Amino acid sequence: MKKIMLYIGLSVFIYGMIACDDDNLIPTTRPEFGYSVPQGEHDYDDRIVDWKNRCNFFILYEYQPRDIYWSVSGWNEAYDKGTSDGGATWQAGIKATEADQNYVGQQLDLLENKFLRFYQDTMLRRCMPLKLLLCSELYNVKNAGTHTLANVVNGFDYLAVNWGAESILSMTATQQNQFRVDINNTFLIRLIDNAKTVQTPEFYKGTNYTDNVTNQNMYERGFVKASKNQKDDWPNYINAIISTPYSDLIAKPQANDYTSKGILHSDKDKNGLIRKKYDIIIEHYKTNYKVDLQAIGDAKITQ
Repeated sequence: MKKIMLYIGLSVFIYGMIACDDDNLIPTTRPEFGYSVPQGEHDYDDRIVDWKNRCNFFILYEYQPRDIYWSVSGWNEAYDKGTSDGGATWQAGIKATEADQNYVGQQLDLLENKFLRFYQDTMLRRCMPLKLLLCSELYNVKNAGTHTLANVVNGFDYLAVNWGAESILSMTATQQNQFRVDINNTFLIRLIDNAKTVQTPEFYKGTNYTDNVTNQNMYERGFVKASKNQKDDWPNYINAIISTPYSDLIAKPQANDYTSKGILHSDKDKNGLIRKKYDIIIEHYKTNYKVDLQAIGDAKITQ
C-alpha cells in the first residue's frame, strides 16, 4: 500500500511540475521545419495545391539547399574544390538551381503530360516521395568536373526535375521523349527499391541466369539486354517497354540491331520467351497497380 501511495505521489508531483512549466513556455522565433503550398500567387499555384490535396505530395519551386542536397550518406552538392596548380577538381554530386517561376506553368504541363497522368491518384498518394522539386538547371557532376544535364534526380525524399526555364519553350520531340522515359523509369525503379511494388516470380521461371549472355544470344534466351544478372532483368524490360511504342516492338528489325525495336518479332524473339515475359510484366502492372506500361511507351511523339 505504501508503494502504491508513493507512485501516486510521484505522479502528482511530476504532473504539477509539467503544468507549471507550461505557464512559462514562450514561442520560438525560429521558423518551423516543414512545407506548405501555395508558395505564391501564380495561376498555376491552384494546380499545385490540387495535387497536394489529392495525392499528398508537395510540388515546390522554392526550397532550401538541404531539401535537395541532403542525403542519409552525406551532403550531395557538387562544387569545385580547386587544386594548388589552379586545376579543377570537383566534389562529385548534383548541382541544381530553383525553377524560374515564369516557366513553372509549362513545367507542370510537362510533368502532367509525360509522367503523372500514367498513374492513378491512389498510387501517387501511396508511392510518390514527399517532394517534387522543380529546377531550372539540374546536373550530375563527376569528380573530373564533367557536368551532365539531368532530366530527373532521385533523392532520399524527393524527385528533382529539370526544364523550369525558358528552354522549355523550345524542347524538341527527342528531348520530350527522353524526359518521359527518364522520369517514369526513375519513378518505377524507385518503387522497386523502396518495396512499393513487387515482382512476380513467374517472370523469372525458365530463364538461365548462369551462362554468359551476349548480344548474339540474348534475344533467343529471353533477355532484352546482354546482362545475366537477374536483378537487372525486370528493370531492363521496364525500360524497353516504356521507351518504345508497341508498333516498334513488333516491327521487323534490321540485322545487328540491338535496340528494343523488334524484340517481339520472331526475328529476335525466336523462342517466344520475350513475348512470354513481356505479357507477364504488362499484366502484373495492370492488375496490381493499374499502370499500363505500354501506354507510357506509346506516348512517344515525333517531330
